[in-house]
Amino acid sequence: MAFHGDLSSYPLPDLLQWLDASRKSGALSLSWEADQRKVFLLSGQIIAASAPGLWERLSRVVEQTGEARGDRVLAALKRAESLGPAIDSSIRQIAEEELVGSLVDLTPAQGRFHWSEDSDRGEDEWVSLELPLRHVLFETLRRMDEVMDVERALPHEQLVLRGAPGAKPSHALHRAILGVIEASDDVTLSRIRLSLGLARSVATRAVFDMLRTGRAVVVGAAPIESDPIADMLEKGAILVRERQFDAAALIFASLLQSDPGDRRVREFARMVEREHVAAIYRELPPVARFEVTDNSTILSSLRPEERSVVRSFQAGWDLSAVVLASTQRELETLKTVMRLIRMGALTR
Repeated sequence: MAFHGDLSSYPLPDLLQWLDASRKSGALSLSWEADQRKVFLLSGQIIAASAPGLWERLSRVVEQTGEARGDRVLAALKRAESLGPAIDSSIRQIAEEELVGSLVDLTPAQGRFHWSEDSDRGEDEWVSLELPLRHVLFETLRRMDEVMDVERALPHEQLVLRGAPGAKPSHALHRAILGVIEASDDVTLSRIRLSLGLARSVATRAVFDMLRTGRAVVVGAAPIESDPIADMLEKGAILVRERQFDAAALIFASLLQSDPGDRRVREFARMVEREHVAAIYRELPPVARFEVTDNSTILSSLRPEERSVVRSFQAGWDLSAVVLASTQRELETLKTVMRLIRMGALTR
């Protein structure tokens, strides 16, 4: 199935939410006046992204980190070869930043989209990724909420930047920016953007994150105030990427107590829950059925909600039917099933 349209009638966040909820596989092409992108999906997960000139941009940024020469990176990207775990990780980090930055630019723009279940990459300049679509959507919405904060901190491109003392940042794009700053004196935001070859929004956002975490300073300006909620959301998103869902849920609970009305917090909560549900379904298919143990000691220790789930499986139901019939929320029911498996009450 293929379809297309314009993003004024079908906003990009809604389109991404539909693709995520439907767990679609295929290719989403996005085009607008300034640029174009293509995102390749497999069951709702981003497995690759492409754009004109992508390889050259990635090569330039990696070279600024000092990890590898740009021509070597470019040659490896063209041949789809690995440069080793560290450099491959840097390439993915930079590609992810560029993808999210392009979606932030596109969301308010008058662009067009085309969806196709044909995921042939053809002659596209693409790079492999491993990203949950809902994580990208969450990051896009979060950064849109913070656009005005970025503009206030970095109102024009002639601002002079300097690196702050301390350990090298963990993100490859931030290391590349420090590489540009350290190469000469009085480096402006414009110089950084041109040296990296990235869109202004991508470079500016990365510099803003460095200012907020104390990795860089604007000459002659007071340090920007830290946004603790944004910092915790960023840490929570990293935990979700690492599939540490319980830890991410604790961050959400803390944020909810401090600022229950913040839209970013609500979006984060939805992202964590959906990604946790999807992760469990990847381990336990909805059609899975389970045998119930005959160990009376285990069965006698079950809580009421656990006994209800056990009775459903004893009746021959599959996982999807158990979830639908449960009075608990989907995630809580799935976590109950996982707990019963760990206890030995259920076996496949």
